[in-house]
Amino acid sequence: MKGEEQLREELQEFQREKERIRNIVGQVGGAGNPHDRVINLLLIGIILGLLVIGGLFNKLTHTLAIQVATLLGVFKLIWMFYESQRANHFQFWILNSLEFRVNEIHKKIKKMEKDLEELKTNDENHGEE
Repeated sequence: MKGEEQLREELQEFQREKERIRNIVGQVGGAGNPHDRVINLLLIGIILGLLVIGGLFNKLTHTLAIQVATLLGVFKLIWMFYESQRANHFQFWILNSLEFRVNEIHKKIKKMEKDLEELKTNDENHGEE
């Protein structure tokens, strides 16, 4: 019973930490950023507006409306790549930090194992005397 309760607490702590990291990555440039939604809606609105003005009202030539809409679509793609790159860089930084810490812990464990073996050897040598 006690072991199951401890596992549940650890699982809940893991879920909280996972949510916290998800929120941080979202702020850096992952999915769900409100700033990105505003830019997306603005670009889509401008593109649709250009196509409506150019196509229905003939205020712009069809070619010009399509070219400007395509240019704005390219800007949107560039923005998406930039935001994705920021999020990937942040995730890489987190993973790199974790790897560094895991390597430090591994070195400490190896040292502790070596010290333990030396203690066992010393105890065996003292026991024989």
